[in-house]
Amino acid sequence: MSGYTPDEKLRLQQLRELRRRWLKDQELSPREPVLPPRKLWPVEAFWNKFLQNGSPWRNMVYKVYRRSLFAFTHVLIPVWIVHYYLKYHVTGDIILETGEVIPPMKEFPDQHH
Repeated sequence: MSGYTPDEKLRLQQLRELRRRWLKDQELSPREPVLPPRKLWPVEAFWNKFLQNGSPWRNMVYKVYRRSLFAFTHVLIPVWIVHYYLKYHVTGDIILETGEVIPPMKEFPDQHH
């Protein structure tokens, strides 16, 4: 017995047609993907509404805001963290009037506080 039976041929033809349809359905149209509208944070929504007019002074205000935000988050906060660490963890306790450094306390692991 050689070849496919008529039922097998029909089944293979139907499978090929289903595969072609499935592949055709996987193609995206130019309108896809359809994404839900992006939710904005309150500050971002404010600036989007503020900048809609597009006047030069509004753009300047926004640029000043962005630069000051960058300076605050990338300069002032790291400097404060480094200063705090150096002051309280590296140099130790210093008596302001005399400049004397107080040595760390001895630890007694066998005694309770």
